[in-house]
Formats: sequence, structure tokens, C-alpha cells
Amino acid sequence: MATFEAQVEALTSLAIDATSTPTRDELSQFLKDGVIDVTNKWLSIRPEDAEHFQRSTTTSDAQGVSVGGARIISVIREADADGGSDGTTAWQNCVKVPASMQSRVVDTTSLMYASKYNPVYTINSNNGINVYPVPSSDNGFKIYYVNEEPRDITNNAALVYTHENIKYFPNDKVYLVVIYAAIKTLEAKLSDSAAIEEDSELVQSIAPVLQVLQNDYNSSFLPDRQIEQMRAQMAQQQG
Repeated sequence: MATFEAQVEALTSLAIDATSTPTRDELSQFLKDGVIDVTNKWLSIRPEDAEHFQRSTTTSDAQGVSVGGARIISVIREADADGGSDGTTAWQNCVKVPASMQSRVVDTTSLMYASKYNPVYTINSNNGINVYPVPSSDNGFKIYYVNEEPRDITNNAALVYTHENIKYFPNDKVYLVVIYAAIKTLEAKLSDSAAIEEDSELVQSIAPVLQVLQNDYNSSFLPDRQIEQMRAQMAQQQG
């Protein structure tokens, strides 16, 4: 598979190196920005696809684990000690409750009491996750969330122009990241060339290619009419 640099060069017909406009470092940033842009745009029309962009924390027994401002998909807590009778660990899905309920979920006399088979979680002011019942070394918890740190699959390194794949990201959406980076590359070149009168010919050749890529990119996020109609019908039935 070709590197992202080679793919962008193929789309734009521009050579990219350490001193070009844009530079390789700038291309790496375009790729990172593209991952975030594609993720946000896609999930705005298909929120049910969040699991295709997910990553998880390691199992923790400490309260206040944070994933920053990332969108949380689910939180699960162990209900039985590691290596139970069947050799597996039983996980229970945690229900999100308001932070104001923290005193009630630990009160055994409250209807809101959280047992190990009906755990809950809250989000504190620092975006930290608190799970109840309080986790222990035998009963930890994990958070599944939408990834916001673009990385490559091979080495789990921060995404750069020499990479060929993207971790925590659906393979069928990688081409959109390349198109995004190609658009930003052409925009950078167009802006630079427009300031130089003798580059007017280059500007004229870039503009139509940029328009095609922008159309291709934007059209990929148009809602499917059938799905939208089904959602509208379901909403009417529920109403």
C-alpha cells in the first residue's frame, strides 16, 4: 500500500518534501485533522456507527479515569473477581447518572442504589469517570470512547505522512482522510501561488481539481434519504 504522502501526491499532482508548500510536517497535520473531521462529520449523521471509531482504556480500579472531552460510548464494570469459576470475568454495562446522584447510588436504602449487577457511572467536573459500586483490584472498569488521537496501526505512533493505515478508524473511511489532506494541500498551494503573478497558470490548473475533491468529500457525508425517512417514521410512531 502506498504511503499517505504518495496518495496525496497522486491526487494533487504536487511533489511534497521538507521545504515544499505545504511541507511534509504540514501534510502530517492535515492527516490528523482529517481523521478528526471525518470522525465528527460521519458520527453527526450516523451516531450509531460510533463503535467503528472506538478505543478503550485498560481495566482500572481507580476512580476519576478521564478520556478528556472524547465522546463516551459505554462504561463497563466487572461483576465478579478475575478468573471466576468459569474462567472468565463477567462484565456489566454501567448506566450514566447525574453527578448529583452520587450519594444515592451508594445508599443501600435508596431506590437508586447501584449493585455490582446494576452499576452506574458519573462524570465529574474534570471529565473523570467515577463508577459505582466503587471499583476494586478484583472489580475494575473500562471505558469505550471515540478516539481523538490519530495513530497508525503498525506502531501505534502519532499519524504522519509516511504511514499507510489508521488505528481506531474504519478502513472504508481512510480514503476520505486522504481526500481531506489533498484538499488542504491544494488550498495551501493555491494560496501561496496566488500571491505570485507568474504562477497564474498553476492557479488555474489547481482550482478545478480542488473543486472536484471538495465535491467528492462533502457528498460523502450526505444523509441517506431512505434512512432519514425511516427515522422520521419511527419518531412519528413513538410520538
